[in-house]
Amino acid sequence: MTQHVAQPIPLPGDRIFVSTGYGIGSELIQIAKNGQNKFTAERIWKSPRLKAKFANMVYKDGYIYGLDDGVLVCLDLADGQRKWKRGRYGHGQLILVDDHLLIQTESGDVVLVDASPDEHNERARFPALSNHTWNAPTLAAPYLLVRNDREAACYELALKN
Repeated sequence: MTQHVAQPIPLPGDRIFVSTGYGIGSELIQIAKNGQNKFTAERIWKSPRLKAKFANMVYKDGYIYGLDDGVLVCLDLADGQRKWKRGRYGHGQLILVDDHLLIQTESGDVVLVDASPDEHNERARFPALSNHTWNAPTLAAPYLLVRNDREAACYELALKN
């Protein structure tokens, strides 16, 4: 059995998406109950195209976004095929904010990228922290909170209504 260390993503239709690094990749798993009222898990597909290691991933409109050994990837959930792979963000963390990915890079920058399967489009970037971080950003609009093992910061973002 493969060990998965990134947070699994529960999906519509009683499915779960899991991923890990170390050259292994991702799997889409279907959960069901059999005739004896016991749960079963069946692999729908397996792909080496997203190795999330310990970074979180997000789901939006049939696509998974995550960091494949530090590079942002968009996967089609239907078949596990990669739509694109761009942007080196290290082993950072990301969250979904409306139609955007808010990425806390491993180097400390915060980056805003469109959550679109069509292309990688980096909208904004700023140096939020000066040291290495693996922590997830937190958004309590209009405040963005970021931290690592040495520093923490709160930024007030200009949000468009």
